[in-house]
Amino acid sequence: MALTIAALLARAAIHDCLNRYAQGVDQRNWPLFLSAFAPGAVVVVQGYLAAPITPEGFAALLRDTFDHNRLSGQHLLGNTALAVEGARAHAVTEFLATTLEEGAAPATAARQITAGLYVDDLVCGDDGHWRIARRTLARKSSNEDQLPFLPPVADAVRATLRAGWPLASPTGTPA
Repeated sequence: MALTIAALLARAAIHDCLNRYAQGVDQRNWPLFLSAFAPGAVVVVQGYLAAPITPEGFAALLRDTFDHNRLSGQHLLGNTALAVEGARAHAVTEFLATTLEEGAAPATAARQITAGLYVDDLVCGDDGHWRIARRTLARKSSNEDQLPFLPPVADAVRATLRAGWPLASPTGTPA
């Protein structure tokens, strides 16, 4: 079956939404992160959180738990299986996330590499923007190790967080 122009535009807008989430969480750009979610959205993190949480609660959890010693993060979004029906969509996206935090010993960093799935139900709002209504995060693997991390490199990596790069606006359009 051939895709229509409308279906291709919806798919591109959904990918923009998924990227707003990843870019927002990696850069700690919380307005951008939250722009990926619809009003009333929930986030489920299997094996980590006992109950669904709001996107605002999830952002606060990430800030309060990790930001005091966070050096960097990078989410790579991979294969996405996507089905769109009118103003609703379902997507399953493979991800690989690498996070660096200050290590317990001087000049070290804790590196965590996590692979998993984002299973999303999305909705298109009256404004034409796609947003996540429900996200289930399922980890497939997670590995942590300690590595040497010299201060000049640590400073350069820290400078990438909240650096004010020209990212997409909260509505998903270029800034």
